[in-house]
Amino acid sequence: MARNKYPEETVKKILDVSEELFLEKGYDHTTIQDIIDHLGGLTKGVIYHHFKSKEEIFNTILEKRYAIGVMDQIETMKDISGFEKIRKINSMSLRSLEHQKLAFSAKSLITNPRIIGELYAEAFTNIIPYIKSLVEEGVSDGSIITDYPQEIAELIVLSTNIWLAPSFYKIDENELLNKLSFFKMLYDGVNFPLIDDDYINDVVTMFRVIRE
Repeated sequence: MARNKYPEETVKKILDVSEELFLEKGYDHTTIQDIIDHLGGLTKGVIYHHFKSKEEIFNTILEKRYAIGVMDQIETMKDISGFEKIRKINSMSLRSLEHQKLAFSAKSLITNPRIIGELYAEAFTNIIPYIKSLVEEGVSDGSIITDYPQEIAELIVLSTNIWLAPSFYKIDENELLNKLSFFKMLYDGVNFPLIDDDYINDVVTMFRVIRE
């Protein structure tokens, strides 16, 4: 498979093989050589022609195969409120256990200060504006009552993507439930009841899967 003749097929093969290895061995225990060994004749040069690093391969898998997929599905939902769209994003993300297991297999990334900083910047550049648009949609359709759409969007993204995620490596299930209880009080206090029993059950299920 020549790299310049069929670039899309080459990229797909690299992503398919890498995702399978990341799920089987974990990101931290998968090397570029492991990926090469499973590519059926493709060379290291071909990989580096398309991707700068293992980290870029990993991020591409998470973004293109999971994050964009969720957003695309949300965009097709025409008959639900802005608040329900936000609930759907949470439930779809939490229940995509393969995605979560893949993401949390990269402990070296998610606990890296540089990566956390990049996630924070990415949140304010892309994710928070998107969530804010859904909050504003909810305000327009009456499903959300708030004068603070920007702050609500920041709370949603930072609490779930930044505050909660890295702590999964440091807490037990009782501590997780305590944190979720606090989150529920926090959200209820700003009249945005995002945290309910279903949400808590989904988070706990995800926590158990990634700790296996």
